[in-house]
Amino acid sequence: MHLTVAAPRNARQMLSHFALYDAAKGLQALLNRIDHSAMTRRQIFFSVLGRAPERAALAADGPNFKPRHAFAVALQGEEFQTRIREIVLAAFPEKRRMIFIHVPKCAGTDLLVTLRRQHPYLHQHIASPVQTPKPALFDWLRDLAIATSLSDRIAIAGHVPLKWYTDRSLVRFEDEVFTTIRHPRDIVYSYISFILTRFVEFQGTKRPDTSGWLAAIGLTEIEADPTPSYLADLGRKLLRARGAIAPNIICSYLGSGTAETTLENMALCDVEVTDMARYSAWRSKKFGFEPANRVNPSRPLFTPELATAADRAFIEEMIAEDMVAYEAIVKKLDAQDGLSIRGRVFA
Repeated sequence: MHLTVAAPRNARQMLSHFALYDAAKGLQALLNRIDHSAMTRRQIFFSVLGRAPERAALAADGPNFKPRHAFAVALQGEEFQTRIREIVLAAFPEKRRMIFIHVPKCAGTDLLVTLRRQHPYLHQHIASPVQTPKPALFDWLRDLAIATSLSDRIAIAGHVPLKWYTDRSLVRFEDEVFTTIRHPRDIVYSYISFILTRFVEFQGTKRPDTSGWLAAIGLTEIEADPTPSYLADLGRKLLRARGAIAPNIICSYLGSGTAETTLENMALCDVEVTDMARYSAWRSKKFGFEPANRVNPSRPLFTPELATAADRAFIEEMIAEDMVAYEAIVKKLDAQDGLSIRGRVFA
């Protein structure tokens, strides 16, 4: 017989209970292990959402209040999932946060594999009900609950701008913020090739990412057996499509779209940064091992050789701020013997 555990009184206790979660048996089996008999509505708010009820009426238990049902509803609710990263970080304030700002197409997916192997790990996908259904979320929380008992750190990552963290006061003095960058021109070509690769690999499959990119260029599907020239034409459309490839990607993720705000934010958060020339050696030194194969590679379906003069001119305009920031960072990297620099050098 399984022992009953006390109802959680705060978010940390609630998350720790997920160490008992069994994916094969589901949430109800976990709820069967918890004594809900004296649980109140306020207790559910604090233990699931880490906050007080927003209205007095929501704090009243009332004659029809069923603690177990209310607790289950809260765990399966939208707010619990969309705010799960903030809830977890607030529940474990003593854990040092390793915040990876994943600039697209800068070896980030490769680095995520390492972070997940070494630390309790939060990714933006778990906050999305579309990308992570509830059973997968609970399974993730089980792994997190077990891992947090064995580590003094929590890693958090995803295609999330630095501003998202600073707006929520999630970057503290003791935390570690780091990122990787590459030449802005290479980012654009790689990003378009990545999207085209996805079009080919998932042709005929409805996915949120490919459907969104196709919609941006006025399509619902690509041609069967696409030729290289057809894909290159799609690449040109993606390059210019609103909402497909953001201009100044580096500055959008590290700043507010400009080189000035990028270097300022790096200084304020003391962001550690390296580039592709130093990435492999930096990764080995910082995390201790190299992967056997590159993760998430893209086929070179849109390259400088396939781009027209108009394409190249358009790219130069869309990366103007990124180039200023990139050159300033690489200049500092080249001026020292290490594999990375800290944002404090721009203070």
